[in-house]
Amino acid sequence: MSRFNQRLFSRLDAAADRTGIPALARAEVRRRHLRWIPILALALALGGWAWGLAQPGGTYPGYALISAGFVLGTFLPIFGPIKPWGGPRLVDEFDRQVRQRAFLAGFATVSFATFLGIWLMLGLTLLDHWSREVLIAQLANFTYMLFVLYLTVPTLHASWATRPVEEE
Repeated sequence: MSRFNQRLFSRLDAAADRTGIPALARAEVRRRHLRWIPILALALALGGWAWGLAQPGGTYPGYALISAGFVLGTFLPIFGPIKPWGGPRLVDEFDRQVRQRAFLAGFATVSFATFLGIWLMLGLTLLDHWSREVLIAQLANFTYMLFVLYLTVPTLHASWATRPVEEE
Protein backbone atom coordinates (compact mmCIF):
# COMPACT_ATOMS: atom_id res chain seq x y z
CA MET A 1 0.00 0.00 0.00
CA SER A 2 1.31 3.44 -0.84
CA ARG A 3 2.17 6.06 1.74
CA PHE A 4 -0.65 8.28 0.51
CA ASN A 5 -3.22 5.54 1.14
CA GLN A 6 -1.82 4.85 4.62
CA ARG A 7 -2.05 8.52 5.57
CA LEU A 8 -5.52 8.83 4.06
CA PHE A 9 -6.81 5.77 5.89
CA SER A 10 -5.25 6.84 9.19
CA ARG A 11 -6.88 10.26 8.87
CA LEU A 12 -10.22 8.71 8.04
CA ASP A 13 -9.89 6.42 11.08
CA ALA A 14 -9.04 9.39 13.28
CA ALA A 15 -12.06 11.31 11.94
CA ALA A 16 -14.32 8.34 12.63
CA ASP A 17 -12.93 7.99 16.16
CA ARG A 18 -13.73 11.64 16.88
CA THR A 19 -17.42 11.00 16.20
CA GLY A 20 -17.60 8.48 19.03
CA ILE A 21 -19.44 5.85 16.99
CA PRO A 22 -16.59 3.26 17.06
CA ALA A 23 -16.39 3.59 20.86
CA LEU A 24 -20.15 3.12 21.01
CA ALA A 25 -19.86 -0.05 18.92
CA ARG A 26 -17.12 -1.39 21.20
CA ALA A 27 -19.30 -0.55 24.25
CA GLU A 28 -16.70 1.87 25.58
CA VAL A 29 -19.12 4.73 26.15
CA ARG A 30 -18.37 6.88 29.16
CA ARG A 31 -21.47 6.91 31.36
CA ARG A 32 -22.57 10.40 32.35
CA HIS A 33 -24.95 11.68 34.97
CA LEU A 34 -27.56 13.38 32.85
CA ARG A 35 -29.65 15.46 35.20
CA TRP A 36 -31.07 18.33 33.21
CA ILE A 37 -31.63 16.73 29.82
CA PRO A 38 -34.25 14.27 31.18
CA ILE A 39 -35.99 17.15 32.94
CA LEU A 40 -36.08 19.06 29.65
CA ALA A 41 -37.43 16.02 27.82
CA LEU A 42 -40.11 15.52 30.47
CA ALA A 43 -41.04 19.21 30.40
CA LEU A 44 -41.41 19.13 26.62
CA ALA A 45 -43.52 15.97 26.71
CA LEU A 46 -45.76 17.07 29.56
CA GLY A 47 -46.11 20.54 28.07
CA GLY A 48 -47.06 19.07 24.70
CA TRP A 49 -49.62 16.78 26.29
CA ALA A 50 -51.07 19.66 28.33
CA TRP A 51 -51.23 21.80 25.19
CA GLY A 52 -53.09 19.03 23.41
CA LEU A 53 -55.55 18.74 26.29
CA ALA A 54 -56.09 22.51 26.42
CA GLN A 55 -56.62 22.79 22.65
CA PRO A 56 -58.39 19.56 21.64
CA GLY A 57 -58.87 20.67 18.05
CA GLY A 58 -55.18 21.37 17.47
CA THR A 59 -53.30 18.43 18.93
CA TYR A 60 -50.49 18.49 16.37
CA PRO A 61 -48.34 21.24 18.00
CA GLY A 62 -48.57 19.26 21.23
CA TYR A 63 -47.59 16.12 19.33
CA ALA A 64 -44.56 17.98 17.98
CA LEU A 65 -43.46 18.94 21.50
CA ILE A 66 -43.91 15.37 22.70
CA SER A 67 -41.83 14.24 19.72
CA ALA A 68 -39.05 16.64 20.71
CA GLY A 69 -39.08 15.15 24.20
CA PHE A 70 -39.04 11.65 22.69
CA VAL A 71 -35.99 12.47 20.55
CA LEU A 72 -34.12 13.68 23.63
CA GLY A 73 -35.31 10.64 25.58
CA THR A 74 -34.01 8.13 23.05
CA PHE A 75 -30.41 9.21 23.63
CA LEU A 76 -30.63 9.00 27.42
CA PRO A 77 -30.25 5.20 27.75
CA ILE A 78 -27.21 5.30 25.47
CA PHE A 79 -25.21 7.94 27.36
CA GLY A 80 -26.87 7.88 30.79
CA PRO A 81 -25.59 6.35 34.03
CA ILE A 82 -27.46 3.05 33.68
CA LYS A 83 -25.27 0.38 32.15
CA PRO A 84 -26.83 -1.73 29.38
CA TRP A 85 -28.33 -5.14 30.06
CA GLY A 86 -25.88 -7.16 28.00
CA GLY A 87 -22.45 -6.61 26.66
CA PRO A 88 -18.80 -7.42 27.08
CA ARG A 89 -18.46 -5.30 30.20
CA LEU A 90 -19.11 -6.86 33.56
CA VAL A 91 -21.75 -5.23 35.70
CA ASP A 92 -21.22 -5.32 39.45
CA GLU A 93 -23.82 -5.48 42.21
CA PHE A 94 -23.98 -1.72 42.64
CA ASP A 95 -24.77 -1.22 38.94
CA ARG A 96 -27.46 -3.90 39.09
CA GLN A 97 -29.02 -2.28 42.12
CA VAL A 98 -28.98 1.18 40.53
CA ARG A 99 -30.56 -0.22 37.38
CA GLN A 100 -33.21 -2.13 39.34
CA ARG A 101 -34.21 0.87 41.46
CA ALA A 102 -34.24 3.20 38.47
CA PHE A 103 -36.48 0.96 36.41
CA LEU A 104 -38.79 0.30 39.35
CA ALA A 105 -39.16 4.05 39.80
CA GLY A 106 -39.79 4.40 36.07
CA PHE A 107 -42.43 1.66 36.01
CA ALA A 108 -44.16 3.12 39.07
CA THR A 109 -44.19 6.56 37.46
CA VAL A 110 -45.60 5.24 34.20
CA SER A 111 -48.27 3.24 36.06
CA PHE A 112 -49.30 6.21 38.19
CA ALA A 113 -49.34 8.57 35.18
CA THR A 114 -51.42 6.07 33.21
CA PHE A 115 -54.00 5.81 35.98
CA LEU A 116 -54.28 9.59 36.39
CA GLY A 117 -54.16 10.30 32.66
CA ILE A 118 -56.94 7.90 31.75
CA TRP A 119 -59.23 9.36 34.40
CA LEU A 120 -58.31 12.91 33.37
CA MET A 121 -59.07 12.22 29.72
CA LEU A 122 -62.33 10.50 30.63
CA GLY A 123 -63.41 13.53 32.65
CA LEU A 124 -62.40 16.00 29.93
CA THR A 125 -64.18 13.89 27.31
CA LEU A 126 -67.40 14.04 29.29
CA LEU A 127 -67.08 17.74 30.13
CA ASP A 128 -66.01 19.03 26.70
CA HIS A 129 -68.01 16.52 24.59
CA TRP A 130 -65.00 15.49 22.53
CA SER A 131 -65.63 13.76 19.24
CA ARG A 132 -64.26 10.32 18.52
CA GLU A 133 -61.43 11.72 16.37
CA VAL A 134 -60.34 14.14 19.08
CA LEU A 135 -60.38 11.37 21.68
CA ILE A 136 -58.27 9.10 19.47
CA ALA A 137 -55.75 11.91 18.89
CA GLN A 138 -55.60 12.60 22.64
CA LEU A 139 -55.04 8.92 23.38
CA ALA A 140 -52.23 8.83 20.80
CA ASN A 141 -50.58 11.87 22.42
CA PHE A 142 -50.99 10.30 25.85
CA THR A 143 -49.39 6.98 24.89
CA TYR A 144 -46.54 8.83 23.20
CA MET A 145 -46.02 10.85 26.38
CA LEU A 146 -45.93 7.58 28.36
CA PHE A 147 -43.10 6.37 26.11
CA VAL A 148 -41.16 9.53 26.99
CA LEU A 149 -41.78 8.82 30.67
CA TYR A 150 -40.50 5.28 30.23
CA LEU A 151 -37.32 6.52 28.53
CA THR A 152 -36.48 9.44 30.82
CA VAL A 153 -37.51 8.56 34.37
CA PRO A 154 -35.00 5.69 34.92
CA THR A 155 -32.12 7.87 33.72
CA LEU A 156 -33.34 10.78 35.81
CA HIS A 157 -33.67 8.59 38.91
CA ALA A 158 -30.24 7.00 38.47
CA SER A 159 -28.62 10.36 37.81
CA TRP A 160 -30.00 11.97 40.95
CA ALA A 161 -29.63 8.90 43.19
CA THR A 162 -25.88 8.51 42.60
CA ARG A 163 -23.00 10.92 42.63
CA PRO A 164 -20.79 11.31 39.57
CA VAL A 165 -17.28 9.93 39.77
CA GLU A 166 -14.61 12.61 39.40
CA GLU A 167 -12.21 12.24 36.52
CA GLU A 168 -8.52 11.73 37.31
